[in-house]
Amino acid sequence: MNDDPETATDNDTDSLGAIDSGAENVYETIFRAIDDAVFLVDVERTDDGSDGGGGYTFTFRRNNASHRDQTGLSEDELRGQTPRELLGDEQGATVAENYRRCVERAEPIEYEETLPFGAGTTCWETKLTPILEDGEVSGIVGTSRNVTERKKRERTLNRMHRRFETVLETMSAAVFLKDTDGSYLLMNRACRDLFGIDADVDVTELTDEDLFPADRLPDYRRQDRRVLETGESIETEETVPTAEGETVRLTRKSPVSDEDGNVEAICGVSTDVSERKRQQERLQRQSSLLEAVTEATKDGTLVTDLDWTVLHYNDRFLELWGLADRDEVPTDGEALLADALDVIEEPEPERFAATIERLYDRPDEVHGEEIRLEDGRTLEFYSTPVVDDERRYGRLWVYRDVTARTEYEAAIEQAHEELRQIIDLIPDLIFVKDRDGEYLLANEATAEAYGTTPADVEGSTESEVIPAAEDSEQFRSDDLEVIESGEPKSIPEEELTTADGETKTFRTVKIPYEVSGSGDDAVLGYARDVTERKEYERTLERQRDNLELLNQVVRHDVRNDLQLVLAYTELLREHVDEGTEEYVEQVLEAAREAVDITETARDVTEVLLQVGVDRSPVRLRPVLGDQVDDVRSNHERALLTVEGSLPDVTVLADELLESVFRNLLSNAILHNDEDVPTVTVSAEADDETVRVRIADDGPGIPDEEKKRIFQEGEKGLDSDGTGLGLYLVRTLVDRYEGDVRIVDNEPEGSVFVVELPVVD
Repeated sequence: MNDDPETATDNDTDSLGAIDSGAENVYETIFRAIDDAVFLVDVERTDDGSDGGGGYTFTFRRNNASHRDQTGLSEDELRGQTPRELLGDEQGATVAENYRRCVERAEPIEYEETLPFGAGTTCWETKLTPILEDGEVSGIVGTSRNVTERKKRERTLNRMHRRFETVLETMSAAVFLKDTDGSYLLMNRACRDLFGIDADVDVTELTDEDLFPADRLPDYRRQDRRVLETGESIETEETVPTAEGETVRLTRKSPVSDEDGNVEAICGVSTDVSERKRQQERLQRQSSLLEAVTEATKDGTLVTDLDWTVLHYNDRFLELWGLADRDEVPTDGEALLADALDVIEEPEPERFAATIERLYDRPDEVHGEEIRLEDGRTLEFYSTPVVDDERRYGRLWVYRDVTARTEYEAAIEQAHEELRQIIDLIPDLIFVKDRDGEYLLANEATAEAYGTTPADVEGSTESEVIPAAEDSEQFRSDDLEVIESGEPKSIPEEELTTADGETKTFRTVKIPYEVSGSGDDAVLGYARDVTERKEYERTLERQRDNLELLNQVVRHDVRNDLQLVLAYTELLREHVDEGTEEYVEQVLEAAREAVDITETARDVTEVLLQVGVDRSPVRLRPVLGDQVDDVRSNHERALLTVEGSLPDVTVLADELLESVFRNLLSNAILHNDEDVPTVTVSAEADDETVRVRIADDGPGIPDEEKKRIFQEGEKGLDSDGTGLGLYLVRTLVDRYEGDVRIVDNEPEGSVFVVELPVVD
């Protein structure tokens, strides 16, 4: 092929077959002038398939001007190249495979391909036509059309179509399309949901008869005919039966025309206006009350329509603005309000006029503010849109004299200042911090702890004023916990290193707090210095430890020694001289009483050492019965009996309940002046209370002694006892939320009555 695209040699046309010169010129003219890119490929059968052609070698022979323009390849660059040489291994193999298919089929084939030419890739629609000589394919004529731009447009259209489908499916309005016969062509998701149609149902099989009751079909068809006949959109309000019941909907139906302008379908968009209808009905009901309300209120009211024509005003409105003496009041709302500018304190008139103008341009805006008048009064006004019976918007203006309130707010501000003085006098730390750790408030005590002033603390962040960094981190964590949870937090103990390096212990309470005005979250805290108290508690703790040690000595060492005294005295009883037995008995009695005292002292000590002891259910009968048996065995000279049966009830107590009955039983015997003391135990119970009575025949207790006998260290009448036993009884019974009292026995003696609440 020569380099001149306008000339052709004999060799250039060989591949076109043996044709006469006239036909050759025609074909050559077509080859050169055609708009499609045309190229010629020689086909040679080979055995090795080295070019990826499956037994064929394909060599480019020539291309036309359109091909050269669109690919940038001249004939010299193309001629003699195989697909692999021209396009690379991967792309060349793909092209060669298409050529092979054309050769083996010996018929034209068409396909799309994307080839790299120049700076980018080009999408082609390619047709390959085999050239047959003696029944064999000797060449291929390729015709390619550049469809890159068309593909881009198709992708754009597809993208737009997908977006349209997405928008359609996400719309809350029900959208449908139906043909001129009333058969549905399309429904979006909202429309299917409206009628309860599943996604897998083919809507093209549905008509109005499937969706609407028969009595309403004539109306719907009449609407459709109107759209079809006039070619205009219509908007109707209708009641539509749905899967959830009837709803009031506003439906707009528009014609869809073909290229010739003929209406071929109807597109409908339907929105639910049920709530709006209900609101309108409420507004209509309320509108009749508007005039009565405006007349009855103490506020000044004015009602205007969209054109600012005055619809109504009350006398209070005229009074507030000083217009009551006028013979004529403007009917133009804008002019009426403009008249009020004369009584507004400078420089506010211009701003108020601008507000009126803005609200005139924005009829749906709600607005409120305060206005200062020249006579010193303050008016608060509120303006809001209203709706009349015809659904036309207007505006309601409400004016209120808030002079007294503003004066009150000024007084409140003064009170705040006085309150600030008060909190500065409080010795506890009081502070407010926002979410970022900035101090919004700090009293003198807080600032003093940080070695600065309240003014320096307020506006600073926590880390900037707290001396110790570790303190700041912990405090910040507590603050955020309170703000995030919205719950108060009590911190029994936390340490703070003050500005002078002293470590103090504080009991702190932090509560969530909303900043006035902004509504931002913050934390309000107050902290009390408990350093001295904690030191005192540590002193008490050491004393408790000492008391516990003493209790162990009494319970162990003294009690063991007394047990030895009892044991050896029992042995001596058999070996004393006649007439001295009473001394042995006195020793034994004294030792037993000493053992009882150690037991009582032990119980009293345990009570004193216990803090916040939990009660648990305890059966009364075995506890009381065991103590009766123990006291009876330790006091052989006494007559101790149980009258009736003991009730089997449960009370809330602990293991020291036995001490109550042991001490009362021992007291009834030891403080009895009879040779043979008689003690009677009885008990009765109802649904709420059990009462245990321990009655003796002793000397009795005077009335003036009955109340104070249970006090700590108080001894009975003419008693040598310690007084600890009855004090322990009162302490324990109070702990059990019961009562103990003394009444007289008949004919003589005393009765100790213990009442305890019964539990299920």
